[in-house]
Amino acid sequence: MGLGTDAVKLYLELWQRNLLADVESVIDMGSQELHLTSAQFKEFVETAGITSYEEKAFENLDHWPGHPRCSARHFYEMLGAKTYRCIDLNNVYGAIPHDLNLPFTDESLYGQFDLVTDHGANEHVFNIAETYRTMHRLCKPGGIIAIIQALFGGNGYYNFDLSFFEGMAAANNYRILFSSYTVSAMTNNGNREFHIPASRELVSVIDWAKVNSLGICYVFQKTTDEEFQFAYQGDYLAQKQGNLGYRLQFLPEPPSRSYVPVRGTGENLLASVGTVNLARYVAKRTVGKLMSRIVRPFRS
Repeated sequence: MGLGTDAVKLYLELWQRNLLADVESVIDMGSQELHLTSAQFKEFVETAGITSYEEKAFENLDHWPGHPRCSARHFYEMLGAKTYRCIDLNNVYGAIPHDLNLPFTDESLYGQFDLVTDHGANEHVFNIAETYRTMHRLCKPGGIIAIIQALFGGNGYYNFDLSFFEGMAAANNYRILFSSYTVSAMTNNGNREFHIPASRELVSVIDWAKVNSLGICYVFQKTTDEEFQFAYQGDYLAQKQGNLGYRLQFLPEPPSRSYVPVRGTGENLLASVGTVNLARYVAKRTVGKLMSRIVRPFRS
């Protein structure tokens, strides 16, 4: 498990937008590493405007994808964090040993972290809802919950979609600070990871012959100290939590995104790209590509 180029670019953008200014404590779900080369890391950091940092702390990036690897701790500390913890049964990087299938019962850590993250850890836990309840409990009111997960092509139990995360946000009154699809694709410079707007129209123009996987990214701000609420879909969400989801707006001055909660009846519920529908769409495109490659030689 690790922070790839998509995660590093995400946090550098949040840092540039001053959204990490108050982040002094971080906890990762899973014992996270940095999964990129030292050259990539240096390029991203310098592009973000960070010209001075302790390069020795990141010397294990020279070994990627081999071992030993670099703990994500050093990246968070570079961005201003003073306290770092992670939760994992493997005890790597000083992880708190805990089975994420089970409720996290150390109440002394409830509400103690400014940033709580899931970088592909929770998809490996069968009791997935408990993992996000744990994240909610660990996060301070006003703190940030950052998630990058698999939408298609992941290697865990689950693939996710917009409705899962926006339903969770609606049920718990999270502010949505950032959202995107993440695309892992082969380019002339090797495998690269990109953030693109969470738009079905953009998905339709992707060259799937070059795509390894498609992910989904959300950054929430926890607004209250209320206990975690499980989300419902459709009218049930409105009946249980009084919220039908979110409508994306673009604000011109300064250019930014704002999610406005949708209130009302089920007819106003915004459609999202479901995992099943998207998987079918991707499969159709992929099979079409493969068939064209197979049939073309026999036509010539």
